[in-house]
Order: sequence, then structure tokens, then C-alpha cells
Amino acid sequence: MSRIFKKLSIVLGFFILSLNLNAQYVYRYKAFLDPAFAIGNGIVFTGSLLAQKQVKPLDDKVILALNKQDINRFDRIACNQWSPRVAKVSDALALGTGLMYSYFLFKPETQKESINIAGVAFQSLLLSQSLSNALKLGLRNRPYLYNPQVNMEEKRKVDARMSFFSAHTSTVSSLCYSFALAHNTYFPDKKQTGIWIGAITIPAIEGFLRVKAGKHYPSDVITGYLVGLGSSLIMHYLHKQRQ
Repeated sequence: MSRIFKKLSIVLGFFILSLNLNAQYVYRYKAFLDPAFAIGNGIVFTGSLLAQKQVKPLDDKVILALNKQDINRFDRIACNQWSPRVAKVSDALALGTGLMYSYFLFKPETQKESINIAGVAFQSLLLSQSLSNALKLGLRNRPYLYNPQVNMEEKRKVDARMSFFSAHTSTVSSLCYSFALAHNTYFPDKKQTGIWIGAITIPAIEGFLRVKAGKHYPSDVITGYLVGLGSSLIMHYLHKQRQ
């Protein structure tokens, strides 16, 4: 186990070092890559949405026969959760996260770069959402389907079959990490600790809220968190360019 931690520490060290070497970099679009990426993800995103409309809801007999003991122990805790109020809070957090990018618009150092920064963040978001919509076609039942306190009308919705993985969590994760990476790139001389604490914790809070609302299993939100992180890293390194 100690060897694993040592290897992870080395990888983390190199990652932090690479962030600190970003002083000479800005974000720039790629003539062929960006249009191709946008079209490809747009096709996946739209196609998966159209495919989701063909999915049929579960009938009452199937719903009533569901047993939470069939869910693995790690995820089973979500089957006892249900809160429409918490779900609305998670919706607001996901929508509000994008407002943080106004920070770059009002900073003199990044006013001219704000479009590029927002564009990279949007492409990260598009990648994570395309993956989420496509994988939802795997039709994993949401945890509230196993909760007897939830009414049947809610359980009959098609969306009740699309738990994996959490698009809300991947949205917040990709936006927060994209923000932190951009901040590190354009403000390398400023303290980054608070920015990175926010980038790490805000998506975790979103994931917690989605589980608490009964919308997702822990494995759904963990996957969403990692996909959002991965998509932001990919877009960051594809678009950074030496000045």
C-alpha cells in the first residue's frame, strides 16, 4: 500500500509542477481540432438525446418488484434518500457554477482572453455532457425507484432509468476544474490554494446533494466527478500555448 501512495505522490508532484510552469502559456483555438471536436461532440450529444426519447418507462409491476438488496452495498445507501428540495438546490448549484467565469471578464489581465477561457471551459463541459448522455442509455435505475416513500408517478418517468452517470456532478466538476486551471495559467503569481480548494470541494458538494436527493448512487457521482476533471484537463492541455 505504501508503494501505491509513493507513486501517487510522485504523480501528484509532477502534476503540481506542471501547473506552476504555466506562466508562459495562454489558451488558443486550433483551426482543425476545435471545429472537429465541436461537431463530433454535438453529434454524440444530440444523437444520445434523440435515443433517450425512444426509451420506455418501467411498468408498475417491474417497479414494485424492485428490491434494493440487489444494489451493491456501496451504492445501497442512496436507495433510502429522497428530497425534491435538495434536488432543486443541486440544480441551482449546477447552473450557478458557470457564473464564476465573469471573474475573468472583469479582470484587466484577462478581459481580452475571456472568450478563449470560456471557450475551453465550454468544450470541457460539452465533452463531459456528451459522455454522460451517451452512457445514460445503459439504463441504470435511479435509487429512488427502490424507495417506497416516492410516489409511483415519479417512478414512471423515463428519466428514472437514467442514473449513470451524474451529469450534474460532471457539469460542476468540469466548470470548477477548468476555472482553476485557467486561473493558474493566467495568474501564475497569485496564490492558488483557495481556488483549488473550491475546485475540489464544490463538485463534491454537488455529488453529495445528488445522492441526498435520491437522484444518484455514490458511484454515479464519483464517475461524474472524475469525468468532469478529466475533460477539463484534456481541454486545458490541448489549448494551452506558449506566448
